[in-house]
Amino acid sequence: MPRRIAFLQHSATDVPGVLGACATGLGLEVAAHRADHGPDGLPHPGSFDLLAVMGSIESVTDESVDWIAPERDLVASAVDAGVAVLGVCFGGQLLAQILGGTVVRASRAEIGWRQLETADPDRVPAGPWLDWHEDAFTCPPAAVALASTQVSLHAFAQGPHLGLQFHPEVTLDVVDGWIGDARERAGLDDEDIAALRRGFDDRGRGPDLLTRSMFRGWLDRSAAHSDA
Repeated sequence: MPRRIAFLQHSATDVPGVLGACATGLGLEVAAHRADHGPDGLPHPGSFDLLAVMGSIESVTDESVDWIAPERDLVASAVDAGVAVLGVCFGGQLLAQILGGTVVRASRAEIGWRQLETADPDRVPAGPWLDWHEDAFTCPPAAVALASTQVSLHAFAQGPHLGLQFHPEVTLDVVDGWIGDARERAGLDDEDIAALRRGFDDRGRGPDLLTRSMFRGWLDRSAAHSDA
């Protein structure tokens, strides 16, 4: 029976992208859920073997966003049950909180492509990866810091769990959707938008090979953890 992975989205544009394609290609049973629809949008805790939490324009620290609390409860339950969690940007920040780390406003927003300082390039390659965030997380007390920039920690691992600040899931279509949503809010000008698009080839692909390698590594470690 294939392992089941649930992706938690927070809008129509916060899609699994390359991660979803990797999961399908590796034979996982894939389901996507709209966590921003509240409890009715969340999967049943027993319906997945792996959990991936995607990005959001919202901040995990914003208590006025009413769908975050039930999602946090679901992810915390998954962690308690030993279900491997992959957190991406907002998802990484939520995972950091659950594991005892903190989330604060970053010293400056990071929007664009960059190389990371990585302590374990086999587990989290240096990139280039796409950043799009205004908050930053600290490393949870029992976790291992894996990669960073001068602004923020960008990756940590604890047991089968992996938290990321960057976006390994992106394609050009995904980023164009974000640009359409956030051009005015994020203060993006034509030069910024051109720089974001330059990270993709003429078929709209970004760091797909790096994403696949990192995703497979997370799957392998989650399987080893469940067999231990």
